[in-house]
Amino acid sequence: MRMQGEDRVRRGILTVYAGPMFAGKSAHLLVDTPQDDTVLCLAPAFDTRSGARIHSRTGLTRPARSVSSWPADGRDFRHILLDEGHFMIAPHYTGDVVADIESVLASGIDVSVAGLDTDFLREDFIVMARLRDMADRYVSLQARCHVCNGPAMWTAKKRQTGQILETGDEELYEARCDRHWTAPS
Repeated sequence: MRMQGEDRVRRGILTVYAGPMFAGKSAHLLVDTPQDDTVLCLAPAFDTRSGARIHSRTGLTRPARSVSSWPADGRDFRHILLDEGHFMIAPHYTGDVVADIESVLASGIDVSVAGLDTDFLREDFIVMARLRDMADRYVSLQARCHVCNGPAMWTAKKRQTGQILETGDEELYEARCDRHWTAPS
């Protein structure tokens, strides 16, 4: 005799790695998951810096699909990795990535997301805040301040460009501690 609820699929596990630039979010994403054909790696089509790859500054890299909407075959995998989750918003993403993630989690698929928790003005990226609130495991990472080498929680933009959502690396951004963070001039 079956017990009530035995036929239900287990809910997938959502892991979120968040913090400022240079904190190792992509490295954590790649290290903490198996490297086999049961894992689907996704990267935002908006971010063309690494091509169709998830890439970390530690040298770890893995092929990924560049996406601007949730893949139709997402349910064919056991685990989905999503890098740069903060970029998965309109106009760069069609739909609601959080709802898409909730849907695959309900199917028993594990999802791991890496992304910036705040922008260079220290404002939450809403998509990452929503994922934080529903995460089974939330890993808040820190970088080293580019000024004093102390713990850094913030991404600072070196110069104002008029864009909030903008790809870049050390030519445009630095990690900063509370004492050394400033808004761009």
